[in-house]
Amino acid sequence: MFLNLRFFAVFITVLLVAEGVLISSSRAYAQQDTVQGGQPLPVDFQADSLIHDDENQIIRAEGNVEFVQGLRVLRADSVVYDLSENEVTARGQVILTDPNGDVHFADEVVLDTNMTAGLVKGLQSYLSGGGVLNADRGERLTDKIIKLYDASYTPCDCDIDSAGNPVWQIKANEVTYNEDEHRVSYKDAKFELFGVPVFYTPIMSHPDNKLKQKSGLLTPSFGYNSDLGAHIQQSYYWAIAPDKDLTVGVLASSNDEPVALAEYRQRFEKASLQLNTSLTHSSRTDDINGQQVFVDNEWRGHLFAEGRWDINEKWRSGLDIQYASDDQYLRQYDFKRSDVLENELYVERFSERNYAAGRLLAFQDVRIRERQTDQPNVLPEIEASFQGDPNATLGGHWTVDASVLGIQRSDGQDVSRLVGAAGWERRMVTGFGLVTEVETNVRGDMYYTSDRDIATGGSGRSGDGTESRFFPQAHLTTSYPLVNHYEKVQAVVEPIVALTVAPNLEDDNSDIPNEDSQDVQLDASNLFEANRFPGLDSIEDRSRVTYGLRTGLFDYDGSFVRFFMGQSYRFDEEGNPFPQGSGLSEQESDYVGQVTAMYDDRFGVDYKFQLASDTLSSQRHEFDGYLDLDEWQFDTRYLYATALEGTDLDESREQIRTAAAYDMTNEWRARTDVLYDLGENQGLREAAFGFDYTGCCMSFSATMRRNITFESSGESGTEIMFRFGLKGIGEYGHDGGDLWRAGNR
Repeated sequence: MFLNLRFFAVFITVLLVAEGVLISSSRAYAQQDTVQGGQPLPVDFQADSLIHDDENQIIRAEGNVEFVQGLRVLRADSVVYDLSENEVTARGQVILTDPNGDVHFADEVVLDTNMTAGLVKGLQSYLSGGGVLNADRGERLTDKIIKLYDASYTPCDCDIDSAGNPVWQIKANEVTYNEDEHRVSYKDAKFELFGVPVFYTPIMSHPDNKLKQKSGLLTPSFGYNSDLGAHIQQSYYWAIAPDKDLTVGVLASSNDEPVALAEYRQRFEKASLQLNTSLTHSSRTDDINGQQVFVDNEWRGHLFAEGRWDINEKWRSGLDIQYASDDQYLRQYDFKRSDVLENELYVERFSERNYAAGRLLAFQDVRIRERQTDQPNVLPEIEASFQGDPNATLGGHWTVDASVLGIQRSDGQDVSRLVGAAGWERRMVTGFGLVTEVETNVRGDMYYTSDRDIATGGSGRSGDGTESRFFPQAHLTTSYPLVNHYEKVQAVVEPIVALTVAPNLEDDNSDIPNEDSQDVQLDASNLFEANRFPGLDSIEDRSRVTYGLRTGLFDYDGSFVRFFMGQSYRFDEEGNPFPQGSGLSEQESDYVGQVTAMYDDRFGVDYKFQLASDTLSSQRHEFDGYLDLDEWQFDTRYLYATALEGTDLDESREQIRTAAAYDMTNEWRARTDVLYDLGENQGLREAAFGFDYTGCCMSFSATMRRNITFESSGESGTEIMFRFGLKGIGEYGHDGGDLWRAGNR
């Protein structure tokens, strides 16, 4: 904010060295500024004339005076050193260029030789990071305190209106910079937009950009939604120490009680800890047996904790804790929109190609629905994976995997599982281009189950039981990619076939619980997997063949279109382990495919489909596409999927989401976003409209969103969100849907 006075003191030394030398150029070495290693930086000095007035004790450099030290340059019409007053004065078009690119202009600069006092008149500084600082007058009161009078600052070196006003600027009668305290203070400060004052404060202060942390009030945020009403959040940041801080705040709203907020963070030599919490006494709407029930004021809050400890190069551990007092709380106050909160304690080991981990897991289901699920605790989960060197074992590599799982419920089925597997893999490419991948695997499982779900009254099944199974499998995949190069495109055709050989485990699977393999969905990404179940509890036994075709055209400029379609066929018609709706429940699986295309970064589409093998009727469609027409941009997502037996997805789903944006000018954009349910309960689910302004030194964004869902969800209602950003200062506003954290540090 002020001329580099230390450099200006160098000129004093130069003038003394040059005393009595009546030449137009001289060179001296100044001891004040040094380069790395302690060597002095040379100072080049030039002037049209150099005069020593013995009678008045004045040394005067006149005409095109220039001092150059490294990348720092000072120019002036004249520089005068008054020996009797120990004062140096530079006058007339004074220009100082700093190594960082800052350029300072002044009418006059005065400095004493001790650098304890100084004066600048008519200061105008152009900062290398963008921005202009002006002051009618400035003083260095001590070597650590500088004051500017009638000062203004703006980061805007663009968007100047016809009257010469920038988009925004701060003006103050007095600005004080205390280098010891790293603080900038203002008196009678005004904030102007396009030359119009919109905010005034008699006093204001903030830390300079040299501090990484500083205690003080943070930028407030505010907004509106139909549940909370108008709300504002204000926080205070306490810089306890360089390795720890605390932020406390309050969220006040017109329709509800205030919420107390707190966040604590600390860094250790090899670890970190972060705690985030809130507390309030407020009401909510709950869903009890399908009925919307109002719950009067009660204590509500949340606690999140995250810790990491890098024990050494191979070991690390940590914790993640997430707790909410009720299902609606996090969404009601826009802290988090997760359906299930996960709590975890873990330890991991990394060693070359090997990995091991142990975890303790607990879950909190905060979904709003009629039938609540008793989420199990995982006590513990232990897994280990080992891999041999590539090509070291019969041209391939070996793998060994093991896992231990314990699932505990307060009221329901408990499971203990031990799984061990060993395998070998190899990839081979023949001279004529045939690509073959071979996988062999042998696996053994042991289960102990208590309070089994299948032990219902009259079933004749025991409540406790021990089961085991042994499962070998071989999986061979062969493809033959054919490539042809044309003038503008490359064409690829790749038929692919896989053979999977495995024994029949139908009788052995009857009493083994299925905890992690219920949500089965066939698509192009997992069609050729050896086991299409997502977990370990269910195994795809017996033998099958899988076949498909990949093809595509690839433009040399990056545009392309790709197509894939495939199906699998089980050799045995009986004993199919997959549920209805998965696409794998019949001897012939459904057809699955994918079409992906992109043109010139202006058009893109990704379309996945699933067709019934017998009727070719639609079982699932997923479409994701975008179109960029310069001023107009469009984005559409569509999903249709049939019900999946044995899961909560017990009815067909069909939704479409469409977003559009229009660039009205280079700075202004309007946008909209709509989510519509086309399923059994048709209707609008979410709609949003907003606009954005993005200038060179200011940005503004406003969004109005309407969610239409159950009141008990904590998400139903209308919300107004906005952000207002100023270059070099930060952003104000409210986005919604994010966990409250201490920001703007």
